[in-house]
Amino acid sequence: MNVIDASSARADNITSADRGLEAWSTRHADGNPFRYWQDVVCQELVELQIETPRPACFEASMIRRRLGAVTCNLISAQPQAAVRTHEAIRRAREPRFDLVYAREGHIAFDHCGHRFDLNSGQCTLVDSSRTYSFATSGFSDSVSLQIPQKWLRGMISTPEDAVAKVITHDTPWGNALLATLSALTPQSLVNLAIPGELLAEQIAGLLALAINTQARTLTVGQQKLLPRLRETLNALAHDESVSPQSVADAHGISKRYLHMLFAAAGTTFSRELLEIRLQRAERLLRDAAFARLSVSEIGWRCGFSDSSHFARRFRLQFGKSPTDYRRMLLP
Repeated sequence: MNVIDASSARADNITSADRGLEAWSTRHADGNPFRYWQDVVCQELVELQIETPRPACFEASMIRRRLGAVTCNLISAQPQAAVRTHEAIRRAREPRFDLVYAREGHIAFDHCGHRFDLNSGQCTLVDSSRTYSFATSGFSDSVSLQIPQKWLRGMISTPEDAVAKVITHDTPWGNALLATLSALTPQSLVNLAIPGELLAEQIAGLLALAINTQARTLTVGQQKLLPRLRETLNALAHDESVSPQSVADAHGISKRYLHMLFAAAGTTFSRELLEIRLQRAERLLRDAAFARLSVSEIGWRCGFSDSSHFARRFRLQFGKSPTDYRRMLLP
């Protein structure tokens, strides 16, 4: 399977020079475009039996970026129907979950004894070690995150609770998860301001919160540990390389246990870290003692390695850009 120039895919302003992206498109198929697409899906995504009403003029494309153990695929395709069979499952090398987000279009699923519709702006978790089928009506634009089952079970105790269930905007954490998945575009994947591994862990944390698998009362010991974890985050927030693993190691606990503690408290590691960095930056911006420092320097001192990412996050939190916020407070 050849990796093609991503400029031929649906994201017109992505080029083959963009770091970390791979792309496939039926525009580069020799002969039968649908057969080409079948090969792409079976070799790069998951082994499926696929059909389409118009194979001779079928069009589809896929853009991919790896986020550590998780692989993010942006897929655009004309109508198709697919089946995951027992035979294909027996040939699989590694059991996987696929977190599927419908950006545009409608997908009808039959999975784990449930028939359900996935509409635009919704997501669901699919278990590739069990049979399923789906069909799209009209053009579809979706995100599919390939997640090793062993990796996800290190983040969520019972990820099966989310399989074949539609996550919508009806709950705060469902809304947060869907907003994050919606933000996965070719350009955003090229310009990630954090390591891909950290983004994957944040998505897993939001999924845990959305399905409420970690909702439970903290023990006395856990209630005492959580403030200590936050103290460590406060101490290390300036370091752009701080990670869940480094904080967990500092307290002699596993990364999975760390994620569980934050999820049980109704938050995530990434959310806590971002909040600490933004609050610290806000204090420095309104402190006259730091007036000679540039906005970019303040962002860097607070752990933001990318100034544009810092500006975007600050505006979302405080309603103004860091420059305008400082100008308002410091004459």
